[in-house]
Amino acid sequence: MRLLADPVVDWGELLNVIWTALVGGIGVTAAFAVALYGAVRATDARRNGALGLAVGYWTLMAVAMALVLASIVFGVVVMTSKD
Repeated sequence: MRLLADPVVDWGELLNVIWTALVGGIGVTAAFAVALYGAVRATDARRNGALGLAVGYWTLMAVAMALVLASIVFGVVVMTSKD
């Protein structure tokens, strides 16, 4: 028995879209969570007088936010490309 949409739907491409969306969504969310963690820990470290540790956490936050922003730019470029 064939599925109703089987001749119309490219199941391989559909599964590719689904796993890519899951990986991208989880990855960007995790990167943003790491950025928040770095910001909060940097503030706590600065407040406690540990400036070196605060700089490390600020660096972690900056790298994670750069990853988030790069993911956003990549997504816009992919959506607007004419392939």
